[in-house]
Amino acid sequence: MYYKNINNFAKSDIIENNIITDKLEFEVTSEDEANLDNPVLYNNLANPIVLSYVNENIKSDYTLTNTSTPITYDGSLLKKCNILLNTLKCKISFDIFIVNNLDQEFKSSVYIDIPLENGDKTLYDGNITLKKDTNFIFYRYK
Repeated sequence: MYYKNINNFAKSDIIENNIITDKLEFEVTSEDEANLDNPVLYNNLANPIVLSYVNENIKSDYTLTNTSTPITYDGSLLKKCNILLNTLKCKISFDIFIVNNLDQEFKSSVYIDIPLENGDKTLYDGNITLKKDTNFIFYRYK
């Protein structure tokens, strides 16, 4: 997983410096504008946290025979390579830790099953959106 600038949300670039290896810490700012290339949260939480992930090593040594259309690195490539959706399973989990200005510490665990189908849309269409209620409970532990 890696942190992504909200302004680059639709781009598939992977910025090596933003890969999360252990934990992701955000700077909190009250400035009107901030550089969102780095993990920054406005003190009123007005900007979203955008995380991305990349699936790797799903299929190797596959030759696409149709060279008339460009290769797009999204879910449509899975279909072109005959990858069945029921052979894939995507889920992520992480913990959110918050320290407030009184040095009180709070934690919530987040578990997300990422759908490969959603109504009449599937990952084969190129992308899929998950809208999830964010009613996670934070527990004070210090």
